[in-house]
Amino acid sequence: MAIIYMGIFALSLPLYILMMKNLSSLPLLTLNFIIGIYLVVKGSDYFVEGAASIAAHKGISEHTIGLTLVALATSLPELAVSVNASFANHPITAWGNVVGSNIANIGLVLGMSTLLMPLSLSKYVRKDASVLLLITLLLILLSFIFPSIYWWGGLIFIIIYVLYLLEIHGRKEAVESVEIEHSWLFSWLLTIFGGAGVSWGGRIIVYSAVNIARALGIGEIVIAITAVAVGTSLPELATSVAAALKKKYGIAVGNVIGSNIFNTLIVLGASALVTPISVPYHDAWKNLIFLFIFTFLAFLFCLKKKIGKMEGLAFLILYIIFIAFQI
Repeated sequence: MAIIYMGIFALSLPLYILMMKNLSSLPLLTLNFIIGIYLVVKGSDYFVEGAASIAAHKGISEHTIGLTLVALATSLPELAVSVNASFANHPITAWGNVVGSNIANIGLVLGMSTLLMPLSLSKYVRKDASVLLLITLLLILLSFIFPSIYWWGGLIFIIIYVLYLLEIHGRKEAVESVEIEHSWLFSWLLTIFGGAGVSWGGRIIVYSAVNIARALGIGEIVIAITAVAVGTSLPELATSVAAALKKKYGIAVGNVIGSNIFNTLIVLGASALVTPISVPYHDAWKNLIFLFIFTFLAFLFCLKKKIGKMEGLAFLILYIIFIAFQI
């Protein structure tokens, strides 16, 4: 698989150059979009494998690795896409990717995971769900009070995330050490090449998605909040579904909640540091309502000791409604 990854990485450059010269070619744009998704998803997979191995070499506990790496690694696609979108002066794509990914993480990822296997919840999941709800309310409040999320808003988000990590670090919970799987050098190579794929793939996704929207006469916000958001949520989907099937309930649910917290505070925060995040009022209003509904339902379900298959089915149905509403 590593050979395929490196081959597609090498092929992506001439295809990207060709795309930039033929921005009206829908097949070429679509091919680049698919390649970008592959590089982002596979790159994040290699990144987390390498980073986890580095952490194991340094003797960091499995608990700490999970809390600091799983949410980060599965959210790398969102970070790459949104920050690249901000640098390319497409703040709508940056915002739509975050909001759409958060909705997809709850409706699609958590819904699918719960439908496959009812998930038992710990007290920390319920606590983190409360944090996610408060952060979502803060995002909604800032979005409607101010015309844009400016650099200082992004800085506030990042500071809140640092404080959240400090709170997590202070928790008392039994942990186990992690087995070392790769050498120190190979671990770093995985991390570097994985991170490079995520960054480059994110740039390809932004440019291809924006021009696909133009070619089809579709609004940029619609592409960002559906196709781009689902594409960048694939690592969360793969991780949570696998965890659910292995009965690793804390990872399955914690990955979704942790990723959504990271998306809102770090991905959107970093994007706002690059350029002010401004979205047309109508688009912001209707999508933030959906975001609140999904987040509030996740909060309510996490107050129980278990999320059952009926709740998972409800999430999936609601997500289908959300996609239909966008179309």
